[in-house]
Amino acid sequence: GKRVDDDDALFENMSLQVFQAGLSWHMILARRDAFREAFHGWRIDRVAEMGPDSVDKLVKDASIIRNRMKIEACISNAQAVQEIRAENGSFCGWFYDVLEGDELALLQKSLRARFKFMGPEIARMWLMSSGRIKSG
Repeated sequence: GKRVDDDDALFENMSLQVFQAGLSWHMILARRDAFREAFHGWRIDRVAEMGPDSVDKLVKDASIIRNRMKIEACISNAQAVQEIRAENGSFCGWFYDVLEGDELALLQKSLRARFKFMGPEIARMWLMSSGRIKSG
């Protein structure tokens, strides 16, 4: 992976990692356009505003993965990203320059404390795909 300098793109990457948990990447990438439409182009502020009615609608949307916990996690994570931006100016700046450590276990623990549905493997894959850590 490589560094991303767009907050919404980094959020999309994180969210797709959440939806991919337990599924194939082929399944996720085949629905990528539908995800973008359902989640307002992955614009953080728009996703953060989504409420229970939006969740109920998305759970019925066959064009995406209809997992209520993952949908709710993405909305909660957008709200967490808003807090990060308020504290640090940008999500990307926080992720690459403020989030401390290069050790995988420490980064996983930090991400799990901030975000929903962010288990060790999801965190590892997000860190690698966004260029925060190297594979291997």
